[in-house]
Amino acid sequence: MARLSPRLAAGLGAVVSLAVIAGAGVAAFRSYEISTANPMSDDVTLGADVVRIASSVAGRIKSIHVRENDFVARGDVLLELDAEPYRLAVEQARADLAIAEAARNDKSRTIRAEQANAAIAIEQVERARANLELATQTLDRLLPMQPKGYVSAQQVDDARTAKRDAEVSLNEALRQVEAAEALVSDEAAAEALVLARRAALAIAGHELAGTVIRAPHDGRVVGLTVSPGGYLLPAQSVFTLINTGTWFASAAYTETTLPAISVGNCATVYALSDRHHAIKGVVEGIGWGISSKEQINLPSALPIVPKSLDWVRVQQRFPVRIRLVDPPVELMRVGASAVSIVHHGERC
Repeated sequence: MARLSPRLAAGLGAVVSLAVIAGAGVAAFRSYEISTANPMSDDVTLGADVVRIASSVAGRIKSIHVRENDFVARGDVLLELDAEPYRLAVEQARADLAIAEAARNDKSRTIRAEQANAAIAIEQVERARANLELATQTLDRLLPMQPKGYVSAQQVDDARTAKRDAEVSLNEALRQVEAAEALVSDEAAAEALVLARRAALAIAGHELAGTVIRAPHDGRVVGLTVSPGGYLLPAQSVFTLINTGTWFASAAYTETTLPAISVGNCATVYALSDRHHAIKGVVEGIGWGISSKEQINLPSALPIVPKSLDWVRVQQRFPVRIRLVDPPVELMRVGASAVSIVHHGERC
């Protein structure tokens, strides 16, 4: 086999070296394009929505139906308070409502009686008017007959007396109508009292229902530190319920990579507890603001300019929320670390 000359060998080596360098450059450029199109973050935290389970009413804990780390379904009873005081309050409110309704019925009967008295008074006015009209006609008929001697003076005086009595009776009847109509009341106050008692009964019933605390959604119980016999105050947290129906990853991406991330992009998340299991995800949101230790928490209408300038600028990171699609239950823990890759241009 013929040996290459030193010059030819050196040239061939240079060509091979250039080819290797060029290949490495192409690979590096390709890797840069891939990393740019698929930004990765190793600062990722798994999370889920949580609810602080608390009672809306005060009371002593009668029983607890869950234990730490138990899984519960929506509507399951978590704990019960002593309901006897609230049951008695419901009975009292129901009795108060019955009293108010009875008073309203009595008021209705009274109003009907008052209205009947007013109607009788009006009829008496009509009768008095008729008597006055008759007495006036009688007097008017007798007066022309007196000079002719057809009637006596006594008859005329009796007619005048009858007319005056009719006028007095009419005036008395009119005053009786005014008094009777003034005494006629309404049911507004009685009806308002009934409505107030109904509202009190509804409130008492709502508080009684609050002695039984149920799970608002499927989830897992964490942070349970109370036991039966303890006393709870309203809004006092008993434990935390993790909503296991929806999991998400909160990934911190540098501001230079945000242009390659859009809402709706597909993503892949790897939990550090099992990096071989790829979890599908969808970008749901990109943070628009963060807090910084360098910011001065004082209200001011003027811009704040630092006296010194750092020549090395550290890229700020913004949170990107990724909703996980059918994640494995055994890997899902609130606060667990993970790695995420967003696939730019791929819609899910």
